[in-house]
Amino acid sequence: MLALLGSMLGLLGSLAPRLIQFFEQKQNHAQELEMLKVQGAFQLQMIEKGHTAKMAEINAMADMRTELAAFAAANRPTGIKWVDAFNGFMRPFLTLCFFGLYAAVKAAQFFVLAQDGGMGANTVLSLWSNEDWAVWAAIVTFWFGNRTFNKERGRG
Repeated sequence: MLALLGSMLGLLGSLAPRLIQFFEQKQNHAQELEMLKVQGAFQLQMIEKGHTAKMAEINAMADMRTELAAFAAANRPTGIKWVDAFNGFMRPFLTLCFFGLYAAVKAAQFFVLAQDGGMGANTVLSLWSNEDWAVWAAIVTFWFGNRTFNKERGRG
């Protein structure tokens, strides 16, 4: 009986490392399968983001082409002199109108401050702020900066 028990323990003792190896491999395979699933999900997410970015790029290019076509159509002469002159007159005219309105607002501010008794240098300096410099710079850059860029490109 002892011999039979010893044989059984020997058999189980030789099977134990194989059983441990089997469970370790099973755990390793499960972990590897989980990592492959995570990698696949990550790659799918990257593909979707790449697709989204590519679609955004395509839409931006289409918007830019639409804008360029609209500007090209607006700048194309009609062949009718008075219509072309009117089209060329509108931007400078509107700029002068808004500049005149801006000057009128500044003059009104000056007169309101002058009535309050503040005719000193501080009154004049308080009329011209950083926002006024920004408006002035935008107007000058729009009109004269555009000419410089057009000359550099050979269009002016």
